[in-house]
Amino acid sequence: FLSRQEGRQGIIFCKTKAAVNKLAKKLAINKFSSGALHGSLTQAIRDRVMNQFREGHLQILVATDLAARGLDVKELGYVVNYHLPDTFEAYVHRTGRTARAGAKGFSLTILQEEEVEEITNFEEALGIKFTRYQKADAQSIEDHNTLLWAKKVLKTKPNREISEELKADVKTIFHQLSKEELIEKVLAYHLSQTKNTNSSN
Repeated sequence: FLSRQEGRQGIIFCKTKAAVNKLAKKLAINKFSSGALHGSLTQAIRDRVMNQFREGHLQILVATDLAARGLDVKELGYVVNYHLPDTFEAYVHRTGRTARAGAKGFSLTILQEEEVEEITNFEEALGIKFTRYQKADAQSIEDHNTLLWAKKVLKTKPNREISEELKADVKTIFHQLSKEELIEKVLAYHLSQTKNTNSSN
């Protein structure tokens, strides 16, 4: 889900400080731009994280309900309930962080097995309807990651240090291929490298 939110900011709500720390660490390991926010952090650290988030330097904020009180960030793309909140009021407060002032937003709730039966109570109390979000299969994730790779290639600035001779030699190797054939070969090579990397991990 998060890999599909490139360029959009969002908040992930957890019930406990320990869960916030654990999830923020996991996101960082997986190269997501994220920061943690909870009551045990000093005010100076909380202010720094919030400023980085407001200024767009962080894409994801992992927070407890208490830490996110009074949080006002414009154009928040999504909210994730990593844990279902304890109260209906907290759910409204969390999801109210997104889709403000007519903007579009998305709210995703991850349910533990024991929480599934609680959803009916939330729907009745708040007059809302939850829609099941189908988890992406392995192929969809691989396809999406390939598209992200292609976008990174597109955004890569030319390396001015490469000699004209080397460029000419490489062009000689590729000159007989059409654009379509080159794309096919580059794609096939990228996917084979990705599979090799994943199997060696």
